[in-house]
Amino acid sequence: MKKLDYSFLECARTMPPLRHSIPGEEYDISRSEAAAWLASRPDVIQKIFNMAQNNKVIRYDPGTGKWQGVDYRGN
Repeated sequence: MKKLDYSFLECARTMPPLRHSIPGEEYDISRSEAAAWLASRPDVIQKIFNMAQNNKVIRYDPGTGKWQGVDYRGN
């Protein structure tokens, strides 16, 4: 069995005090200071990208040099 590597979360050990929700307001992840801080860490961003690539939900188009979602139907 393959052991999952969570070392990318080590950066969270140095996270400063941040709010995850705003007291008295409805919870909204897009307003979470803590989630925004985590999402700004390079190790976290790289891990999410790798997970999307490894799970084949994004693909690289060598013709355009760009990545896109496998179900993208735009122009």
